[in-house]
Amino acid sequence: MSEEYDVIVFGAGVAGLWIGNRLTQAGYNVIVIEKETLGGSQTMASQGMIHGGQKYLLQGIVTEHAAAAARMPPRWQASIEGRGEVDLTSVEVLSETQVMWPAGSLLTRGAVRAAAARVNAECRRIEKNNYPEPLRLHKLQGAVYGLPEKVLDVRSLVLALARDLDGRILRGEITDLNRAGAVTISGRSLRARLIVFAAGAGNEQALRMLGIGQRLTQRRPLRQVMVRPLPYALFGHGIATGAQPRVTVTSHAIGAGKYVWYLGGGVAEKGAKMETAAALRFAASELERIFPAISWDEKEWATWYGERAEPLDEKGRLPAAPVVHQWGCVLFGWPTKLTFVPALSDAVLKRLGGISPSLKSPPPRLPPAELGVYPWEAASWQTLP
Repeated sequence: MSEEYDVIVFGAGVAGLWIGNRLTQAGYNVIVIEKETLGGSQTMASQGMIHGGQKYLLQGIVTEHAAAAARMPPRWQASIEGRGEVDLTSVEVLSETQVMWPAGSLLTRGAVRAAAARVNAECRRIEKNNYPEPLRLHKLQGAVYGLPEKVLDVRSLVLALARDLDGRILRGEITDLNRAGAVTISGRSLRARLIVFAAGAGNEQALRMLGIGQRLTQRRPLRQVMVRPLPYALFGHGIATGAQPRVTVTSHAIGAGKYVWYLGGGVAEKGAKMETAAALRFAASELERIFPAISWDEKEWATWYGERAEPLDEKGRLPAAPVVHQWGCVLFGWPTKLTFVPALSDAVLKRLGGISPSLKSPPPRLPPAELGVYPWEAASWQTLP
């Protein structure tokens, strides 16, 4: 006989854990299944930035994506303060703000100024004596702006969301699925009134199991670059003239007052088209140009390569908001960005329809999902010739 639950959530990244928390608070009997590690494959590799939309305004247009993102930081703030929909009071905030600075030609001054003026009225120009140390070291041609957008320690975020799901986050692999809510996980037959996939690339496998022939997802390759040790932290976006930052930097303590810089933006997207050695040389060249006052000799370098699984956009762009599809009792959701996770949980709860909490089967006897590691903890580091 099948073990029965109100809801089974697949994916123990931030999206799946947030959904699991909200369903549990509403009284539903929920289990969360993760194929790999707690934190998933994409969450632990994210930069932890709670975007409010400014970095998506670099072409001077208020896009749907930017407008939707602007509504998200207050919801995260409420949860961090203990008055929101989930309890994030234990989450470590790496930085209360992010910065935008010109990292290119004179034309970038206008791009930074325009982005700062739109969507979020709390974006403020920073006085030079308050610049982050890496930006004080050299003469910037243009203003630096502070964004009221937090950067979170992702591991502490995962642990905070896992706390109230203790004993219900399990490791298992799906081998069978149907639209009526029956699923086989690691040889165990389970049934749920609603099955929710928030599993990134794992959503694609489940869609194939259901025989869904239409294309619903896209992949965005990234090669995040890491460099260490740096003596100071930086959180923000170096802006050039394109539609994305030239580089996005977050910083993570590695002991003895040193940091690893974790690089996204154009460095990650362009580097994804290169082999590792070429990507590292490209990243080093970019940092030397953007931060000429910093010595990049005797640094160690590494990369994390992955493909961000996203909902399909016909033009290949990042969708403007979370996306949800449903077939029978099976629902598929993608937040599109970390900042949209609360909005994805709203969309899932709306799909519950007339399902009321009722089933009380205990969690199945599956092993617990173990906590994942950061890319810089598992990386193979090297020096550049």
